[in-house]
Amino acid sequence: MPKPARTAALSAALLAVALAPASAAHAVEVTPGPAPVQVDALRWVDGQPRLETRTAPGPAAAARLVTALERDPAVSDAQPRTTYAVTPPTTAPGTAPLRRALLGTDPYLRYAYHLTSVDAYAAWTVTRGAGVKVAVLDTGVDATQPDLAGRVVPLGNFTTEAATTIGEHGTEVATVIAGAYQNSVGAAGVAPEVTILAGKVCAVDGCASDAVVRGITAAVEAGADVVNLSLGGDTYNRTTAATIQWAIARGVVVVASAGNSGDKGNPVEYPASYDGVVSVSASTSTGAAATWAQHNSAVDLSAPGEAVPAGQPGTGGTYPYVAVSGTSFSGPQVAAAAALLTAVAPAADVATIEGWLKGTTTPQSWGPGYGTGMLDVAAAVQAAQAVPVPVQSAPVTVERGTRSPRHPVVVTG
Repeated sequence: MPKPARTAALSAALLAVALAPASAAHAVEVTPGPAPVQVDALRWVDGQPRLETRTAPGPAAAARLVTALERDPAVSDAQPRTTYAVTPPTTAPGTAPLRRALLGTDPYLRYAYHLTSVDAYAAWTVTRGAGVKVAVLDTGVDATQPDLAGRVVPLGNFTTEAATTIGEHGTEVATVIAGAYQNSVGAAGVAPEVTILAGKVCAVDGCASDAVVRGITAAVEAGADVVNLSLGGDTYNRTTAATIQWAIARGVVVVASAGNSGDKGNPVEYPASYDGVVSVSASTSTGAAATWAQHNSAVDLSAPGEAVPAGQPGTGGTYPYVAVSGTSFSGPQVAAAAALLTAVAPAADVATIEGWLKGTTTPQSWGPGYGTGMLDVAAAVQAAQAVPVPVQSAPVTVERGTRSPRHPVVVTG
């Protein structure tokens, strides 16, 4: 039945009023609902970590979801997603910004004072790390970078960002670890012949904990000997911690940067402060303690963290080199040293390698919080050489996809 004309006209008028913009005097402020929260749950399948992520409509719902997930006997840990940051660059007080100081066109080895500070050259007479795999879980690594060419194996992109978007940070970290020596390009890494396993776990908005967990899992399954994490935050994340413990139990050395907020409250940072992680603070370019670097009881040792030459991704056919600063670049020197120790003593377990790193440092009068002192690569390698390699009487059988704790295996399945 048709509506009366007056009623229809009135309805149209009311609809027009409802849809019209409200005047300033009568504007109604609508409070937006809570933002969705991503919740990570860690399950274990045949001894392997498997992460699943669910979305809750807000913090309260996320808390209920975590409680429900933790009742599931197949879930070991559940927690709202944590977003880490790549450890930001720092500038020594009173100096020009170091990170953007281009180093000219000559070979840059003359700028690599840190190689002398940690006595890397002497270690290279024994090993340069050939055959050892170091995972760089970061913003991605440019495999065409001349100092890394032929030694970068992609692990995958674990972010929502395009795989082709490669941040500078990851390539800089990789060249500090593995830059080639005497190739007439750039400077050199502390372990100039290792292979880099490149996992992209960080995007422009940070490094989500689920991406970090998946990156660590992929690194272990790909046979990484060392994992470098030049990223961090002040939130303890149980899923990340559990995955790191799993990696360590499988013979993988995990190294992380202590952070760059030593003069801004000096908070404890993760993953550097998780159990079993080798936490690295920094010294300045003059050999003093870097007050800007986080220093606390979790730190194991330190390495130079100012004005370290590093290569960047290619830009227009050129590959810039810059002087970088921060524990993002002291940590990779220790990761590289761990790789050299693995090359010398492939049967050594994680605790032994950490013991060599910490027990052979050059003591410093820096005060507490910087670990046992300055990294000494040559002394650590010498200590590893002095230990007889145990003879494995029989191979150990492991499931496919897992990594043996540094001895021969027979793969099943």
